[in-house]
Amino acid sequence: MNKSIIISGIILLFFIGIACEKTIDIDLEDAKIRIVVNAELRSDSTIRVHVTRSRHILDNADIIPLTDAVVKLYEDDVFIGNLTYSGNGFYRIDYRPVTGKTYKVEVEHDNFDNVYGLTTIPEAVHTTKIDTTKSFDEYGSEFYNFTIKFRDPSSGPNYYMISMRNHYSYEIWDETMITYDTLYVGPDTTIVHIEYGGYRMAESTDNIWFQSDDMIVDAYVYPNNSVVFSDELINGEEYSLKLRVDRYALYQDTNKVFIDFYTISPEYYKYLVSFTKNQDASGDPFAEPVMVFSNIVDGIGIVGAASVYTDSVMIISDGGGYVYYK
Repeated sequence: MNKSIIISGIILLFFIGIACEKTIDIDLEDAKIRIVVNAELRSDSTIRVHVTRSRHILDNADIIPLTDAVVKLYEDDVFIGNLTYSGNGFYRIDYRPVTGKTYKVEVEHDNFDNVYGLTTIPEAVHTTKIDTTKSFDEYGSEFYNFTIKFRDPSSGPNYYMISMRNHYSYEIWDETMITYDTLYVGPDTTIVHIEYGGYRMAESTDNIWFQSDDMIVDAYVYPNNSVVFSDELINGEEYSLKLRVDRYALYQDTNKVFIDFYTISPEYYKYLVSFTKNQDASGDPFAEPVMVFSNIVDGIGIVGAASVYTDSVMIISDGGGYVYYK
């Protein structure tokens, strides 16, 4: 009796295993090695492009930068110049993109198909007001709530990204510092105390991790701590976006918080949202696979654009208040 039950169970598991098998066809043409291009063109920065090569589906090697590619920049189909390799897969050119212009980044290499990507620098949208309040959750944790007001242009669609930075001062030990203290001055003798090392003030600016439950937010991009959204629900309207910062994300009692309000190109928005969904699905055996958007013709990656408007707020946490800073 028990033996027949065990045999029946084994047979059942065998057929279940067969039923769960799934054949996946791989297009080897799509899996071939391609040039990978990643670039964010911003109106406030010179241009930097990262160039690597893709890996075979069975290859677990590290990402390989292409150090000998030819990277060309065009503005409205007019050749601007070649980018110069600067290390770690990055190519640079001392040129700032112009709002409203369309840029083409073209990459050539002897061993791979030539690739290119296009993007247009959008007009920056300005924030009109930033309000902050302080609140506590049920556990007594302290938070700073930011309300960022802006008006979405009626011409659209429009796409946005917000990131925050914290600028603060702190003490640092400097072993190269030398302090001289004159203890005695006489007619023939001067006694000086020399002390090596000491504390001095330093400054730093770091990205801030923040949260948002706002209904218009489409993705939270972890690598650069940003929220991404479109104007699909707010087209042409004035809107107040709400963000929340944990007190422990601010390192000092006095912090100058910068709010970077980006207007981004459509392809950059699609890339960021799909990249986030891809990362969220990674490691989950029940999640649907998500393809990361690419606008690189015959290659992989993104050439996107952004224009930024930056405002700032002084957060004085020890006093429990704030001062709006222009």
